[in-house]
Amino acid sequence: MEPAPPSPAVARSAYRSARASVTTVAAGLTIAWIALVVWVNADAPGVPTIDSSLHGWALDHRTDVTIQAARVVSWFGQTTITLPLIFLGALAATASTRRFGRLRAAALLFAMGAVGPAVGLAINMLVGRVRPPRGDWAGAAGGFALPSGHTTAATIAAGLIAWSVTRRLRTTPARAAVWVAAVVWAAAVGWSRVWLGVHWPTDVLCGWLFAASFLLAARAVQLTWWPTDAPPKAVLDH
Repeated sequence: MEPAPPSPAVARSAYRSARASVTTVAAGLTIAWIALVVWVNADAPGVPTIDSSLHGWALDHRTDVTIQAARVVSWFGQTTITLPLIFLGALAATASTRRFGRLRAAALLFAMGAVGPAVGLAINMLVGRVRPPRGDWAGAAGGFALPSGHTTAATIAAGLIAWSVTRRLRTTPARAAVWVAAVVWAAAVGWSRVWLGVHWPTDVLCGWLFAASFLLAARAVQLTWWPTDAPPKAVLDH
C-alpha cells in the first residue's frame, strides 16, 4: 500500500522549511562571491598571486591536444548551446497533465537560463576586470573577465537540467549520477576557460559562486510564489 499524501498543513510546513534553507544557502553564496570580487579588485590593476601562479602553471602544462579539448569543452558554455539544451531538457523531463504544461515549464526554465547569464554579464561590465594578456589566449574571448560568462552559463544550465531530470527519477543513485554529471559539466567548462588562458582562476570561481547563488535564489522564489499542497519534488509537475 502506498503511503498517504501529506496533508496541506504538512506540505506547507515542508515548503517553509525548504525555502528557509535554500534562502540561507543562497545568501551565504552571494556574500562569498561578493567578497571574492572585492578581494580580487582590492589591489587593481594588480593580479592576486593565486591567479598569476595558476595561470602560469596552466600555460606551462597545456599541449596542442589539451588546448583542442578545452576548446571543445568551452563550446558547452555558450548560451547558443546552453539555452536550447535547457529548453529541450525541461521539455523532455517535465511531466504535466495540464494543457501546454510541459511547454510552460520549459519556457520558464529557458527564461531562468537566459536571465542568469544576463545578470552575470551586467556584473562583468560593472566590475570591469581585465583579462589575462592576449598573447596567452588559445581560444576566443571578449569583454571583461569577472565573472566568467561561459562558466556562469554552463553552471546555470547544468543545474536547471539536472533539477528537471532528477524530478522524474525514482532512485537515489540515479539522481546522484545526474547531479555528478552536472557538476562535471560546470567544472569542465570552468577548467577550459583557465586552460585556454582567457580567464583568471578567480573569474571562474566567481562564476561558479554566482551561478549557484542565482539557482538557489530562483528556487527560493519558486517555493515562495508557486507552492502546492504536493511534496516539494512535484512542484513543476502540476
